[in-house]
Amino acid sequence: RCEVSIFVARATAWSPSEPYLYDLKVSTPTDAVTSYFGLRTFALGDGPKGRRPLLNGNFTFLAGFLDQSWWPDGQYTAPTDEALAFDVEAVATFGLNMIRLHQKVNPERWYWHADRLGVVVFQDMVQKYGRASKATVPLFVSDAAAMVHGRRNHPSILQWTAFNEGDCWEVFDTPPHDVAGGGAPL
Repeated sequence: RCEVSIFVARATAWSPSEPYLYDLKVSTPTDAVTSYFGLRTFALGDGPKGRRPLLNGNFTFLAGFLDQSWWPDGQYTAPTDEALAFDVEAVATFGLNMIRLHQKVNPERWYWHADRLGVVVFQDMVQKYGRASKATVPLFVSDAAAMVHGRRNHPSILQWTAFNEGDCWEVFDTPPHDVAGGGAPL
């Protein structure tokens, strides 16, 4: 494992209005890999009407739709790359800038489309419906950690949503994963 720091002079931040991505190539004498990255910050800030999201230090109104990533000719698997990109591309058509990806982790290519098109993603954790118990908590936590680890480098993902509906979170009542006590699932 090797860690590398990169200095970017006059960096351009990624945003829905300017989804700037940097190309990256890392090579050794015997191998090379290409990738990309985007730079951005996301925080909450106090505004005249309460706490609001700050994208790159600017108050940003995020509006979007719920995407369940279902395709009639592939069900939960997109039949083509064009199908995978379709919902992400539709966001701008409706004057929106965000998708809440509903309880599904999509293929990397889907997030690449969001990254390149400047679509903000609110990523839901996949839920355990029915018979959630203390025994399922470690599985949920492990899956959530794997989801974040696998998709954390996408500049488009601004929010990780742990719980969607009320039939899963009630079993998180023991520290360090107690929801009522403010504990986080990860």
